[in-house]
Amino acid sequence: MAINYEWKITAMKSAPSLDGLSDVITHINFEYKGTDEDGNEGVFNGACPIPAPDADNFKALADLKEADVIEWAKENHPTDHMNEVIEKQISDKITPKNVETDMPWAPAEEEAEEEAPAEEEAPAEEEEEEEAEEGGE
Repeated sequence: MAINYEWKITAMKSAPSLDGLSDVITHINFEYKGTDEDGNEGVFNGACPIPAPDADNFKALADLKEADVIEWAKENHPTDHMNEVIEKQISDKITPKNVETDMPWAPAEEEAEEEAPAEEEAPAEEEEEEEAEEGGE
């Protein structure tokens, strides 16, 4: 099964100051989505810490692009496990293994709703009880 994978950064955490640098990204949250040729999707939501940057290669927060941060996520979060999870999700969509099933001995939901007493009946019963109590005094 051929699956296309794509990354999306969903959140970041930063340290206002770290090792003499400002606004240093310390954690990344991401969505890793796989889509097969038939449009079936699986999603892995993850997070990973980012090691302290090298001052010589530091990129200011304002200059970051999503592609930069995705590269950090790829470097710090291996995809083998995520691919397995997504492949299983897609496989389970194609061939479900745990589908909710009606119990043959239980009434269908529509029948059960029809059998339930209407809310309007309750006040009439209360009035009858009140009248009986008043008459019994």
